[in-house]
Amino acid sequence: MSKLYTDYFNKTALTVPSHFIDVKSGETVGVSTEILKQIEYHAENQTLNHLLLSALTEYFHPAKKIQPNEDILVALVEIKQLLQGHQVNNVYASIPTRKVKTNSTHLDIQEVDDILDVFGG
Repeated sequence: MSKLYTDYFNKTALTVPSHFIDVKSGETVGVSTEILKQIEYHAENQTLNHLLLSALTEYFHPAKKIQPNEDILVALVEIKQLLQGHQVNNVYASIPTRKVKTNSTHLDIQEVDDILDVFGG
Protein backbone atom coordinates (compact mmCIF):
# COMPACT_ATOMS: atom_id res chain seq x y z
CA MET A 1 0.00 0.00 0.00
CA SER A 2 1.44 3.36 -0.99
CA LYS A 3 1.28 6.60 0.93
CA LEU A 4 1.54 10.19 -0.30
CA TYR A 5 3.94 12.57 1.46
CA THR A 6 3.81 16.26 0.58
CA ASP A 7 5.85 19.35 1.29
CA TYR A 8 3.42 22.08 0.23
CA PHE A 9 5.83 24.91 0.95
CA ASN A 10 8.36 23.62 -1.59
CA LYS A 11 5.71 22.05 -3.86
CA THR A 12 7.15 18.56 -3.43
CA ALA A 13 5.08 15.38 -3.34
CA LEU A 14 6.23 11.80 -3.05
CA THR A 15 4.17 8.64 -3.21
CA VAL A 16 5.95 5.84 -1.35
CA PRO A 17 4.95 2.24 -2.13
CA SER A 18 5.69 -0.70 0.14
CA HIS A 19 8.28 -1.97 -2.40
CA PHE A 20 10.27 -0.36 -5.20
CA ILE A 21 12.66 -1.44 -7.95
CA ASP A 22 16.30 -0.51 -7.38
CA VAL A 23 17.32 1.28 -10.60
CA LYS A 24 20.95 0.13 -10.34
CA SER A 25 20.37 -3.56 -9.69
CA GLY A 26 16.80 -4.09 -10.94
CA GLU A 27 15.91 -5.89 -7.71
CA THR A 28 12.70 -5.31 -5.80
CA VAL A 29 13.42 -3.78 -2.41
CA GLY A 30 11.09 -3.17 0.51
CA VAL A 31 10.86 0.29 2.04
CA SER A 32 12.17 0.18 5.60
CA THR A 33 10.47 1.88 8.52
CA GLU A 34 13.57 4.02 9.00
CA ILE A 35 13.17 5.42 5.48
CA LEU A 36 9.46 6.02 6.04
CA LYS A 37 10.19 7.87 9.30
CA GLN A 38 12.75 10.09 7.56
CA ILE A 39 10.38 10.86 4.68
CA GLU A 40 7.60 11.71 7.12
CA TYR A 41 9.93 13.88 9.23
CA HIS A 42 11.21 15.86 6.24
CA ALA A 43 7.72 16.25 4.77
CA GLU A 44 6.54 17.77 8.06
CA ASN A 45 9.58 20.06 8.30
CA GLN A 46 9.38 21.26 4.69
CA THR A 47 12.72 19.70 3.73
CA LEU A 48 11.49 16.75 1.66
CA ASN A 49 13.18 17.98 -1.51
CA HIS A 50 16.50 18.28 0.37
CA LEU A 51 16.17 14.68 1.61
CA LEU A 52 15.42 13.40 -1.89
CA LEU A 53 18.28 15.28 -3.53
CA SER A 54 20.72 14.27 -0.78
CA ALA A 55 19.72 10.62 -1.13
CA LEU A 56 20.02 10.73 -4.93
CA THR A 57 23.42 12.40 -4.74
CA GLU A 58 24.69 9.77 -2.30
CA TYR A 59 23.18 6.99 -4.43
CA PHE A 60 24.70 8.05 -7.74
CA HIS A 61 27.89 9.66 -6.42
CA PRO A 62 28.84 7.82 -3.24
CA ALA A 63 31.55 9.47 -1.18
CA LYS A 64 34.91 7.78 -1.57
CA LYS A 65 35.99 6.09 1.61
CA ILE A 66 39.52 6.86 2.68
CA GLN A 67 41.55 3.66 2.60
CA PRO A 68 44.43 3.51 5.08
CA ASN A 69 47.86 3.07 3.58
CA GLU A 70 48.78 -0.63 3.32
CA ASP A 71 52.34 0.05 4.52
CA ILE A 72 51.03 1.59 7.72
CA LEU A 73 48.79 -1.41 8.37
CA VAL A 74 51.69 -3.83 7.84
CA ALA A 75 53.90 -1.83 10.21
CA LEU A 76 51.16 -1.81 12.84
CA VAL A 77 50.79 -5.58 12.59
CA GLU A 78 54.56 -6.01 13.03
CA ILE A 79 54.56 -3.73 16.08
CA LYS A 80 51.63 -5.60 17.57
CA GLN A 81 53.37 -8.93 17.07
CA LEU A 82 56.56 -7.58 18.62
CA LEU A 83 54.63 -6.38 21.63
CA GLN A 84 53.00 -9.77 21.97
CA GLY A 85 56.41 -11.45 21.86
CA HIS A 86 56.15 -13.10 18.45
CA GLN A 87 58.96 -13.15 15.92
CA VAL A 88 58.02 -11.12 12.85
CA ASN A 89 61.15 -11.41 10.71
CA ASN A 90 64.69 -12.54 11.40
CA VAL A 91 65.58 -8.88 11.64
CA TYR A 92 63.25 -8.51 14.60
CA ALA A 93 64.24 -11.76 16.31
CA SER A 94 64.03 -10.35 19.79
CA ILE A 95 64.25 -7.11 21.63
CA PRO A 96 67.60 -7.04 23.40
CA THR A 97 67.37 -6.64 27.13
CA ARG A 98 69.99 -4.81 29.11
CA LYS A 99 71.28 -6.54 32.17
CA VAL A 100 71.99 -4.26 35.06
CA LYS A 101 75.14 -5.08 36.95
CA THR A 102 74.98 -4.47 40.63
CA ASN A 103 78.22 -3.49 42.22
CA SER A 104 78.06 -4.34 45.84
CA THR A 105 80.23 -2.16 47.97
CA HIS A 106 80.81 -2.41 51.65
CA LEU A 107 79.12 0.36 53.59
CA ASP A 108 80.35 1.42 56.96
CA ILE A 109 77.41 1.27 59.34
CA GLN A 110 78.72 4.32 61.19
CA GLU A 111 78.55 6.41 57.98
CA VAL A 112 74.97 5.30 57.43
CA ASP A 113 74.05 6.30 61.00
CA ASP A 114 75.73 9.70 60.53
CA ILE A 115 73.82 10.36 57.31
CA LEU A 116 70.54 9.37 58.93
CA ASP A 117 71.23 11.67 61.88
CA VAL A 118 71.99 14.60 59.59
CA PHE A 119 68.72 14.16 57.68
CA GLY A 120 66.63 13.60 60.79
CA GLY A 121 66.38 9.87 60.61
